[in-house]
Amino acid sequence: MTLKSSLTAKTQTTPRTPNYGKTNRTTSPAHLRNIFIFFSWRSWRLGGSNKFSTPNRLLTALLCLGLTLPALAASPTKLNVSYSITRAGQPIGEIQEVLEINGGNYRMESITKSVGVLAVFLKETITEISAGTIDANGFHPQQYTYRRNAKPGKNAEAKFDPEKQTATFNFSGKTESEALPSLLQDRLSLGYQLRYWPKAQSSLTLPVSNGKGITDYLVQRSGEETVSVPAGKFQTTRYTRERTKDHDGVSVWVNDRIAAPIKIVIIEKKGAQTEQVLTRVTSE
Repeated sequence: MTLKSSLTAKTQTTPRTPNYGKTNRTTSPAHLRNIFIFFSWRSWRLGGSNKFSTPNRLLTALLCLGLTLPALAASPTKLNVSYSITRAGQPIGEIQEVLEINGGNYRMESITKSVGVLAVFLKETITEISAGTIDANGFHPQQYTYRRNAKPGKNAEAKFDPEKQTATFNFSGKTESEALPSLLQDRLSLGYQLRYWPKAQSSLTLPVSNGKGITDYLVQRSGEETVSVPAGKFQTTRYTRERTKDHDGVSVWVNDRIAAPIKIVIIEKKGAQTEQVLTRVTSE
C-alpha cells in the first residue's frame, strides 16, 4: 500500500468557499475531484459502509479466521472490509472491499462512495476489481478494472497474460500493450501484497498498473509501529512511498494477521493529507 497523483489528471474550475461554522474551507469540484483520486487509487487500498464494528467483534473474527493468505487459499474464503476516509479531519468517503479466495484464485472488489460535504459536490461511485491467482508468494493479478459511474470516459481495463508475457490496456476507446514485468501489481492488489514483502529487503521497486499503463513505485519498509484505528489497536509494519515534486507521498500500515491494510495516509505534493482507516472486518 487508497502512488496516485500521476494517475489522474487535474481539471481547473472556479473554487467555491462554503462556510462551516467557525472555519472556512475552500471547496470546488476540481478540489473535491482531486480528493477522490485517493479513493480511486486502490493501489494501496484500498468499499463503503457506515456500519462500524467494535474491536471485540473484529478480534473475534480474526481469531476464527487465522487470516494468513496462503492458508486461506486452500479453501473458499470471503472477507468484507470497511474503511472511513477523512481529509483535514473531515469525513469525505467510505470504502467497502470484498476479497474472495477459492482454489488458488482470488477476486477483489472495492467500492468507494463520497459522504458528507463531498457528497454534495461530487456524487460518484468508484469501483475497482482485481482478479488473478494467489500462492505462497502472494497475489498475481491477471485482470484489473476501474470504473466511475459519473465519468465513464475515465474507465479503464487491463489484462495481464503470464503465458504471453503481455499486459494489454483498454481505455479512452483505444488499446495498448507492453511487456509484462515480474512482480506486477495493480492499484487494488498492492495494499494486500505488501504482507508478502521480502523480509531481508528494506526497499523494493514494484511495477503497478492503473489500468492504462504500468508505473514503477519505489517503496520502503519503515519499521514496526502500533496503530489505533476505529477497529482497534494493531501492531503494524509501515511501508512508504516518499513524496516528491512529481507525485504524492503514501504510507501504508500492514498487520501480519489481517489481509487488508490497517491504515493508509496520502500526503499530497502541496501538503494536504488524506487518511483511510480500517473500521470493520467480517468473514463468510
